Amino acid sequence: MKTSYKPIVLDAEPDETTLIVTEIDNLIATAEARIERQREYVRSVGSDFEGSVKAITDLERMTSSLDVLKGQRARIVRWDEKPVRTR
Repeated sequence: MKTSYKPIVLDAEPDETTLIVTEIDNLIATAEARIERQREYVRSVGSDFEGSVKAITDLERMTSSLDVLKGQRARIVRWDEKPVRTR
């Protein structure tokens, strides 16, 4: 499946950027906790083939989404840390 990235409009004020990054950090922490619970679930349904395939698929989807979220956060932080040029 081809992943498409939408451009991010980075026109937020510095205080807004901090709030956005904080919210993304919260989402990352929540996703990491859900992924860990899903890994435990995958181990628990090991004898149920159909259940384990679905659980593994869900785990892969969550992990992929987490990677995208971390990438977006990194882009925002890099943008926010760029020095302002003065003439």
